[in-house]
Amino acid sequence: MSRQRCPPLRAFSLDRFVQITAAEQAEIPIPSRLSSTFSFQFGTTEKAPFLQRKFSRKKASQETNRSPRDARRVMILERPGLDKPLHPGSKKRPTVVSIGGGRVRSKSPISFLEKLYSLRHRRRNSASNGTVETPCSYPDEKRVDLQKEFQKCRDNQNTRLDLSSSDITSIPPSIRELVQLTELFLYKNKLTTLPAEIGNLVSLRKLGLSENYLTALPDSLAALVDLQALDLRHNRLNEIPPVIYHITSLETLWLRYNRITNVDEQICLLKKLKMLDLRENKIQALPYSIGSLQCLLVLLCSYNHLRSVPCEIGQCAELSQLDFQHNELSEIPESVGCLRNLTRLGLRYNKLTAIPASLSNCTKLEEFNIEGNNLSYLPEGMLSRLSNVSTINLSRNDFAAFPQGGPAQFTASVAVNLEHNQIGKIPFGIFSRAKHLTTLNLKENELTALPLDIGTWKGLVELNLSTNQLRLLPDDIDKLQNLEILIMSNNYIKRLPPSIGNLKKLRELDLEENELESLPNEIGFLLNLTKLLVQSNKLTSLPRTIGNLVSLKDLRAGENNLTYLPEEIGTLENLKSLYINDNPSLHTLPYELALCGSLEIMSIENCPLSQIPAEITAGGPSLVIQFLKMQGPYRGNL
Repeated sequence: MSRQRCPPLRAFSLDRFVQITAAEQAEIPIPSRLSSTFSFQFGTTEKAPFLQRKFSRKKASQETNRSPRDARRVMILERPGLDKPLHPGSKKRPTVVSIGGGRVRSKSPISFLEKLYSLRHRRRNSASNGTVETPCSYPDEKRVDLQKEFQKCRDNQNTRLDLSSSDITSIPPSIRELVQLTELFLYKNKLTTLPAEIGNLVSLRKLGLSENYLTALPDSLAALVDLQALDLRHNRLNEIPPVIYHITSLETLWLRYNRITNVDEQICLLKKLKMLDLRENKIQALPYSIGSLQCLLVLLCSYNHLRSVPCEIGQCAELSQLDFQHNELSEIPESVGCLRNLTRLGLRYNKLTAIPASLSNCTKLEEFNIEGNNLSYLPEGMLSRLSNVSTINLSRNDFAAFPQGGPAQFTASVAVNLEHNQIGKIPFGIFSRAKHLTTLNLKENELTALPLDIGTWKGLVELNLSTNQLRLLPDDIDKLQNLEILIMSNNYIKRLPPSIGNLKKLRELDLEENELESLPNEIGFLLNLTKLLVQSNKLTSLPRTIGNLVSLKDLRAGENNLTYLPEEIGTLENLKSLYINDNPSLHTLPYELALCGSLEIMSIENCPLSQIPAEITAGGPSLVIQFLKMQGPYRGNL
């Protein structure tokens, strides 16, 4: 067998279109880093409007001698002026490769072109002289001599061998000699099978095989009687390999992101199993025998197609984490209340219409999250008995009122989320015992008023009341002295109380899409404010005190009726973005705006700025700022 050396890439010219087949693409991956010199754009040949010469699918198939189906996977490399040599410093227009959707620029385009050129050179030579084509080595690729690695491992008597990300396609039988290994990691390779000889590694305790192309495992793995951790994430398994059920020493089993549709009853043989990860598969049911896993601490089954949970799950008494998020569950068995050690229960995004009352027995729960179900009520007092729950998420359900149970149900709460329900009223005193509550989200409900005791929510740091039917912000809002984020967008608020200026810690104030006609002068007292959003209101002016907001970075006042901006806006030295677009009565900008030295973004679309020439406005915000600098009275100070 002779080896063809890759000729060096010095200077060569290409045809107008160099077609890259899917096979070549598989051998030579397109670079993924960005560069300003060359670019690779993915798109089908028949839908590439940026190409100077359009290819129909039929024509592409004729020119590449492939069927129309294959022709869709042809990549086209275009470069104007291809009579000139390619080199890294070329100042010609970018090279474009099209094959699908998205855009990628290569940090090292010559490396890609060199590989393509050398690959074809080898193929031409092997076809002409009968030699066998062998892969070329490139400096940026990691090539591993497995025999050499095995020898080194034997000589040093290493018990750990890591061959991850080594582009390995197969493991030689000689691996059987590494009997001293206790840990073997083969992550991120191209393995489709494992040799039977891997069963000789009888001392193995950890075996990492994630991110390969495995569809099965050899039966010889049953000989690994000390194996405790097996990682098979991101492979191509259509089932749990039968041999796994016979590795009875397993304590941790990762099977995430495969194509598994079924879990066999033999799972009960893994008596020592403590963690089972079945996330992101296609499993429709769990076997009744799952209840035999008495040592199981963590069971992760999110992103599957589960429609029910076996009652036997309640026999896994040691379970501390149970995750059924993003499935198709319509109910949870009462036996879940037997899981007294449960600290985390994931039920988000299912089809639940009820929660079993027995769940209140799981008093160690730290988080209660049932977001994205069809629930309209909870068993009365259930949250009160879950005294360790600090995070409650009932968002995206059908609640028309707060759960029954009174103030006691929020005693330990730090964060409460009731977003996207149909709640019309916040009961008076409901948060009177919520001494630890810092985050409250009631976005997208049907609230028309806030309770009179809102001033008692003194621990709140973030309050979101957007997308309701509120018309008034209470005067005693200033009692929330720890408030840093207040979101009131998309309501019907016409005025702000002057007391809002007392929220000294406020960093973000969102009042977009209301009916505000003015802002109180007291807003200038919010010295820590970094973001002020008053877009889509009925404002005709901004208060002059806005110049006191020395920390302000983002000001959005577009889609109003502003007739002018106050000169004091020039004192906002930290302002980075200013949106004043769509103000049909705004004809001038203050020259002081040029003093905002940190300004990076300014939106002035659809403003009739008669003070500024049309050609300046058309040039964009940067040109407008430059104009204000040159025309204004402050140009000597700039």
